[in-house]
Amino acid sequence: MRRFLFSLLGTTLVFADPLTYDTNPLGTVDKPLILRTYMPDPGLDPAVLANHGKASKSPKYNPSKGQDVSGEYGMIQVVPAAIGVNHGPALSYIFDTTECRILYAWQGGFLDLFPHWGDEQKGGRRSFDYGARLVGNLFYLAQPESRPKPTFLGYKLSKNGTPTFRFKLGDQEVSQTVKPTNEEFSFELTTVSRNSKEESSFKTEIIRGKLLSKHQGFERDLKIKTASIDAGEKVFGAYGCIACHSTDGSKGHGPSLKGLFGTQRPLIDGSDILADATYIRESIMSPNAKTAQGFPPNYMPPYDLKKEEVDSLVLYIESLSSSNPE
Repeated sequence: MRRFLFSLLGTTLVFADPLTYDTNPLGTVDKPLILRTYMPDPGLDPAVLANHGKASKSPKYNPSKGQDVSGEYGMIQVVPAAIGVNHGPALSYIFDTTECRILYAWQGGFLDLFPHWGDEQKGGRRSFDYGARLVGNLFYLAQPESRPKPTFLGYKLSKNGTPTFRFKLGDQEVSQTVKPTNEEFSFELTTVSRNSKEESSFKTEIIRGKLLSKHQGFERDLKIKTASIDAGEKVFGAYGCIACHSTDGSKGHGPSLKGLFGTQRPLIDGSDILADATYIRESIMSPNAKTAQGFPPNYMPPYDLKKEEVDSLVLYIESLSSSNPE
């Protein structure tokens, strides 16, 4: 299968043929997606970005006058030199190429690129504040630490596309590889370092965190006033639900919705539950309340949807129950 490196408007996306303009892209545990763009800043301590320069104020420009005018452009709160890696809902993380470290990690989704790419059919990003939005549960944030100024050397990909980042830290040449684990809110970090005397060290550790904040991506104004099946399909598409929940019975990151409604569903605690309107609504609003068997918790991003949007999704999922369950 061919692989492409595609760049547009400051975004670099590595993916397999065929090309896609999905605004909610996802990789998998075994085959990660790598994306380089303006990454969100979810609340990093400024000291963590000690080697980053500070943006200068930019005066507004009037094209018709051909000159600067009074006022200044606002700043977009993003990290410009980072690489995002997504292993599906199991793990997403940001590696910064200036600080040469993992800035933060989360589970349950990746990035919502709608502000940057615009509508998939029409294109056109937002004129301001067009940075990508986090989707999922943030569980790790880098903290300030004293270290020599790093130098990024690049990264190499394994056969399945997992990146190993290389950088210099003083007289040490360091490489780091990150992998998802089966534990909640954690990732595996392998660090190999070698000094100028060719002395090497090797360390693999599990980095564990805790729920820090929840993110649902870019809030859409779908202007749904009355719940309906058509409106539910619109919500389903707008928030990229198809990335995890198929509608044809095929396996995904989450349970398929084909034939789901009205069936008995096994849960991870060993019990069964009827997938009725109450269960579907609860699963949308509180994804971890009753996790389906075979699917780890924290894989579904939290969505703060309007009542009409939730009701519409329930109707849409019910409409898919005419076929046999998966």
